[in-house]
Amino acid sequence: MNASVEIPFRVRFSWGLGSLGTISYLNVVTALVLVYLTTVMKIEPGVAGLLVFAARIFDAFSDPVMGWITDRTKTRWGRRRPYLLLGAIVCAVSLPLVYAQHHLIGVFDPVPVALAALVFYSLGFTIFNVPYLTMPVEMTADRMQRLGIMGYRSVFMMIGSVVGSAVAPLIVEKLGRQNPDSYQTLGAIYGAWVFLIMMATFLGTGGARATEIDETSQRVPLREQIGAVLGNRPFMMMVGIKVLQFVALSASGATTAFFVVMVLKHDFSLMSKLASATIVSTVAFIPFFRWIGRYVTKRTGLAIGIVGEIFATLTWLLATPEDSDAFFIARGILAGIFSSAILLYGQAMWLDTIDYDRERTGLRREGMYTSIYVFIERLGYSLGPLLLGELLQLMHFDKNLPLDKQPTTAELAVTLSLVGIPALAYGLGLLFLWFYRLPDDLGRTTSDRAAA
Repeated sequence: MNASVEIPFRVRFSWGLGSLGTISYLNVVTALVLVYLTTVMKIEPGVAGLLVFAARIFDAFSDPVMGWITDRTKTRWGRRRPYLLLGAIVCAVSLPLVYAQHHLIGVFDPVPVALAALVFYSLGFTIFNVPYLTMPVEMTADRMQRLGIMGYRSVFMMIGSVVGSAVAPLIVEKLGRQNPDSYQTLGAIYGAWVFLIMMATFLGTGGARATEIDETSQRVPLREQIGAVLGNRPFMMMVGIKVLQFVALSASGATTAFFVVMVLKHDFSLMSKLASATIVSTVAFIPFFRWIGRYVTKRTGLAIGIVGEIFATLTWLLATPEDSDAFFIARGILAGIFSSAILLYGQAMWLDTIDYDRERTGLRREGMYTSIYVFIERLGYSLGPLLLGELLQLMHFDKNLPLDKQPTTAELAVTLSLVGIPALAYGLGLLFLWFYRLPDDLGRTTSDRAAA
């Protein structure tokens, strides 16, 4: 592959746009599904958290299978793109199903119904996301071009965070938080939205560079391929960092709706303000951190982002219902600044570790690397709702009471989930980052390493 060929703007933009669909898809469920399952479906919080966890574990185990399938696919559309089309269709159908379960109350047991809907939802994400994340490594071998591609993705990820985490709660609040059909309308709206975005990604990436099936890689036994992946130390360090990052993100994402109503005594509209502040600051600071990347290593840039995010998270311990919205928004801005560094440098470093394997072995195993990464990412992302659900169950959350009438012990559980879990997870991530090294980073100048 010729690393010097510039990736067309249409392809860069369309590929990055896909993250608007995937993150909207993830966050519209992450932000509200536990509220829906506990207050509408009347499922105990510990069981609800376990259901979300189980569905994401299914997602985690299906990801390597999806990577294996795409690595061995050969069509006129390439190895990856056919699954973007299929994934778009499944995702469009699954979202309305997740938030329409209440119509089956009294007909079926709500627990297996919820599990089936969440598993189908997770399957749609797997079908689209695994091949989608593999594509940049095939588009170019130029690491600076990849950093640029990740810039597009970072912007669309944050917009997707607003669409899923901010706009969705606002829709439910306007339609009536106590009305179950508000959630059904939400699911229908977002099902159509993610279908349009994912289809645009499928169509817009037509003509993107793609590798053919690597027959040498196919002859290597699966066990040996996995062993080689586990022997890629930089990749394994990034796995640890990303697992912990997604534990933090899933805990805070699942908890925000509870925290805003139960602790801060506001309605869901505050979630919109917080997420909007975060997205604006994140997008605004991506060019700044790209510029910083010319002078410091990506590893250093990621460390700056993680330390800053820990500080921003801990400030929520000082929040009270009497604080003005300006103080809440300031926290969102601060979190967004450091999120831009984590997104930009973290994604670029992950791609570098996959490229390192190709340089080391001569084999192309992008699909396997992507699926293993997403597998462990899903494990981390599944823990947030599980931990929140168990904390709520342990500390006497009452599914029959409104959110703003819960006992103080349940409020403490929510605070622990929003602040304690993310701060601890990010802190542990720094330990993995300490041991992250790429051989071509050694003995070179700071600016050279940033450009690599």
